[in-house]
Amino acid sequence: MDAANENPEQRDAERLQRRADELKKTADQMSDHASGMYGRFAGGQPLLVGHHSYRSAVRDRDRADNATRRAIEAREMAARAQQKASQAKDVADLAAVEATRSRPWQRSDFQPGDIVKVRDFRRDLAVTSTYKVKRANAKTLTLDGGGGGWDDPKREYDRVLSRTRDGVTVTNPAEGEEPR
Repeated sequence: MDAANENPEQRDAERLQRRADELKKTADQMSDHASGMYGRFAGGQPLLVGHHSYRSAVRDRDRADNATRRAIEAREMAARAQQKASQAKDVADLAAVEATRSRPWQRSDFQPGDIVKVRDFRRDLAVTSTYKVKRANAKTLTLDGGGGGWDDPKREYDRVLSRTRDGVTVTNPAEGEEPR
C-alpha cells in the first residue's frame, strides 16, 4: 500500500471524487435521454387540439418535461458532489502538508515581516489565509490584519502551513536548519 492510500483524508477525497464522477455521468445520460424524448416535436408541429394525436402528444411532452427536470436535479446533485470532493481534496492536501513536517513550528522559526499561510478555523474546512508576521509570541503569532492594529489576528503555531522569507517558501520547519 502506498503512502497516499494510508492517508484517510486522501481516501475520502478519492471516494468523493469517484462519486461525483458517477453522478456527472448519470446526469449526462439523463440529459441526453430527455433531449431525445423531444424528438417528436423537432419539426415544430404544434399540438392540434381535437386531433386524434393530441392526447399522446401531450403525454409525450409531459414525459419529456419531467425527464428534463430530473436531469436538471441530477446535474445539481452532481455539482454539489463535485464541490464536496474538491473540499475533501483541499483537506487532504492540508493534512499531507502537516504530515510531512519533521517537527512542529516554533517561535524561533519566525521574524517580523515573514509571510505566513495559516489554516483558519477547523481543519476539515480547509480555509487558509495569508498574513504578514508582526510578532512571534510564546504560543502564537501576531499577524498583520491590515487595520492598523485593530484587527490583528493571532494564530497558534500548529496552524501555520508555510512561511515565506526573502522569496523562499518553507513548509517543513526543519528545512534549511543546520544539523546539530
